[in-house]
Amino acid sequence: MTLETAFYQHFQEQGWANPQQRGLVAVSAGVDSMVLLSLLLSLPVAQRPQLAVVHVNHQLRQQSVAEAAFLQQWCQAHDVPFTQKDWPIDQHPEHGTEAAARDFRYQFFAQQLQQQSADWVATAHQADEQAETILLKLIRGGQLAQLTGMADQRPLATGQVIHPLLPFTKAQLIAYAREHAIPWYEDASNQSLIASRNRVRHELLPALQRENPQVGQHLRDYANQLAATLAVADHALDTQLTAIVSQWSPLTGESDRLLRRPASEQALLLARLIKRVAPGESTRESLIRQCLNLLTNDQRPTGQVDFGQGWAFCKSYTTFQFLQPKKFEEKSVEHFSFMVDLNQWRSVGNGWQLGFLPASHLQKQSPHNTVALTLTQLPLTVRSWQPTDRLRLATGHHQSVRRVLINAKVPQEQRLKQAVLVTATGEVLAVLGVKWSVWPPRPHTKNYHIVWKRE
Repeated sequence: MTLETAFYQHFQEQGWANPQQRGLVAVSAGVDSMVLLSLLLSLPVAQRPQLAVVHVNHQLRQQSVAEAAFLQQWCQAHDVPFTQKDWPIDQHPEHGTEAAARDFRYQFFAQQLQQQSADWVATAHQADEQAETILLKLIRGGQLAQLTGMADQRPLATGQVIHPLLPFTKAQLIAYAREHAIPWYEDASNQSLIASRNRVRHELLPALQRENPQVGQHLRDYANQLAATLAVADHALDTQLTAIVSQWSPLTGESDRLLRRPASEQALLLARLIKRVAPGESTRESLIRQCLNLLTNDQRPTGQVDFGQGWAFCKSYTTFQFLQPKKFEEKSVEHFSFMVDLNQWRSVGNGWQLGFLPASHLQKQSPHNTVALTLTQLPLTVRSWQPTDRLRLATGHHQSVRRVLINAKVPQEQRLKQAVLVTATGEVLAVLGVKWSVWPPRPHTKNYHIVWKRE
């Protein structure tokens, strides 16, 4: 089978051969990306997406100016839309240039996906680079899933990044380019041993290939086997998580249910939960261990483990959450207020209903609470609780609503949305669903029944 035929078959199997889609092709003018562009343009019309080229001039080499000019001319000659972005020299860092260049490049790709209403951007990563990536991850350490290397596709902004050349080696691509007279530029910086990837490419991997010429293929095979095994494991973990998670937005789980699982599974379950909510966040062992230590520490009923980027693992008595507290608070806190008149039922939300009736009209309703009120205390209002709110106790003393919520072990995120029932003169009659105030008969008062029940 020729490389061209194998490429067509792979492209179709991945579901990318759709003429209704718009695709961007990231081209550097090197051999890999020029072959990718040529293969995409040679797809049958019935399989070929609408294509455009995106190019970044990193301004790291004098040659890059010539490359950009060549690529623009090539695209004009082949009637392919071309968009270029220069990485300003004053934005180049003193250290970590490779990572910074990658960040700039993918920010540009993300912008173009949105501006051009594209479905994906294709990069020219190939099989040899997949083996290099696996070795680099193995050397640097990290999470097991990283040893699967690059996926065929991954999300980016409003679309996807796809890697159509992953099944093919560098040697195959060079042979194809020479056979079809495809021009390309050789990046001299690829020979430099300063970058860690280049050291793997030019020193480590060749040494391993001298031991076994098939080492690159073996690394890719192991990665595929690992990916399949992890997919099965994730499915099994997801099944177990249904008994632990009480809600997904924000992620909330029952601590005791997690801790009842075997110790060997707890870390896996917690890491899987976090990846379900925030795929880009780290689940390194040290962070997961901190979370489990927090859950098992009876001396700390509440606590938090920060994951960075605003994400946090939060313990609140018998439950835990993984969320971005500030963003969730901004979205979740609702300030509301509505009146509850006599002989009226009102829906309070979350399936609860509140009734306010004269005592003489309520013979069969249960449970209910009786309060003695004056006419000046009517009508009643349901609203968000405020820091100055206090509840009247049977002793005549008062307790802050904040303390009521803490004593009742109401999770922090639920406290933000807690409703209270208050009189027209501002006294709190109830922290709804949590605790009632005590208002015994007094001069000029009349008894009323308040019913709190499921709709």
